[in-house]
Amino acid sequence: MNGSGNKAKRTKKWLNAAGVWLLITALLLLFGAGNPAFAEKADSTPSAVARETAPHDWKWLGKAPLTAEQVQEILATPKGERPDPSAYLDKKYIRRHLKEFRSGVSFVMGLDNYVMFVVARKFIGREDNSCFVMPKTVCDDIAKAADGSLAVYEQALGFEPGYFRGHGGLVRIDVLDVDDLHIRIPSGNEAGANAWWLPGGYTSGGVPEAVSDLIPKSRILVTRLQGE
Repeated sequence: MNGSGNKAKRTKKWLNAAGVWLLITALLLLFGAGNPAFAEKADSTPSAVARETAPHDWKWLGKAPLTAEQVQEILATPKGERPDPSAYLDKKYIRRHLKEFRSGVSFVMGLDNYVMFVVARKFIGREDNSCFVMPKTVCDDIAKAADGSLAVYEQALGFEPGYFRGHGGLVRIDVLDVDDLHIRIPSGNEAGANAWWLPGGYTSGGVPEAVSDLIPKSRILVTRLQGE
């Protein structure tokens, strides 16, 4: 009788574990199977505690003409209802910021996301016609500082530590022809904006960022970094 009871308990425990696994898998498929370039930004959502304690979280503060109170107010606004950046950034600042992107843009993603979401597609970007990008010159600087280290990319661009290694390495994508891509400062309403997003046009690591329209794959230059 005890043997049957123990077996029943083990079976119930296994079924509970299987149920949790299936639930997690379903959630990953539901929220991760969009059309992302920069898809990993949406995957690397930190907890509230992580956001408060991350050492690079507020490096960007002061680069944009916003007070901490303004930032908190914008972040407290539900995604989808956040104001357009033109409502809190002056035109001169916006022009100066976007000028950095005129000579080309770059972005990075995990190798598995590149294979899943880029290889077979004609355009790169999210379902809302957006793709997070940084100036190519800045990506060049990060690459030089990283010297093959994926951790440097993760910290500078606001990804969880170990993210790229867990995704098979890093793929860098450069785009030189950007004139018709409608480069703009993110509002935080974009599909790829997650809990790491901050208003003002900078990542949590202090790197200038913008959003473009969908990018034709015929324009991209791809570099793979396995990392250390």
